[in-house]
Amino acid sequence: MTAPFTATTPRGEAIMDAIAANPSQTLIASDFDGTLAPIVEDPTAAHIHPGAREAFARLGGLVGHLAIVTGRGLASVRELGRLDEGEGLGSLLVQAQYGVESWNAGTGEVSEPPLPPQIGQAKAQVQQLLAQLADEGYDVEGVGLEDKGRALGVHTRRTRDPQGILNLLQEPIARMAEDLGLHLEPGRMVWELRATPGTKGQALDTVLELTGSRIAVMIGDDLADLTAFDRLHELERTEGLTVAAIASASAGEQPVVAEHADVLCEGPAGVAEWLSALADRIEAASAGR
Repeated sequence: MTAPFTATTPRGEAIMDAIAANPSQTLIASDFDGTLAPIVEDPTAAHIHPGAREAFARLGGLVGHLAIVTGRGLASVRELGRLDEGEGLGSLLVQAQYGVESWNAGTGEVSEPPLPPQIGQAKAQVQQLLAQLADEGYDVEGVGLEDKGRALGVHTRRTRDPQGILNLLQEPIARMAEDLGLHLEPGRMVWELRATPGTKGQALDTVLELTGSRIAVMIGDDLADLTAFDRLHELERTEGLTVAAIASASAGEQPVVAEHADVLCEGPAGVAEWLSALADRIEAASAGR
């Protein structure tokens, strides 16, 4: 891709005009990592892209609702996204940990159920596994553990052989997940063990039920976002919603995500450009009425 974003289907070509014609009935939903925030080696440093933050907040004053649907914990996404700062995010709904945790920015309502014990157990077992593999001569230096409270991310991005170590860990971590009753989710150079089996598609359904939106966009970059993409396309067929799936696809690590998308963006910077262009389109249509 040379342009910051490119429509690849008729849905993708038509979605901006559809939103501009009926912005109050529109939901703009997005994942966080890899979409609003760049993928970085240290997940705790994944701050929101400045352009995406500005464009997202700008759209908050133009469309019916904004949403962030993420596997991150609520506290983390609020901090890294600077979601409590400034204007424009009063209509924001956050579905964190695949919908287990939630926050309504307009009302301040927060839902954070007690943390499950299995994640701490999994963290200890993964640490033991890594020590064992190191003793056996495998180079696992750089494997990072991200404790999300309700999930544990095992990242291989900072190792010398990210894909090789990811493959090496797959079988023992899958056994560990089964023994502890955890759900195993693959991602971009990460295995994530989750205490809840929910999907982003289900979390997106919750937001749609809360808002009653008839036009919906989901922005994603990873395998977990496919459930939301597929759910949107299903709702188009069964409920007559106007939808589009937007992929932040510049890294090329998950080509299947791009294959399911209606618009391809060049990473978070491209997402920021798409959001800004959408805001321009809405404002131009409003001025012409």
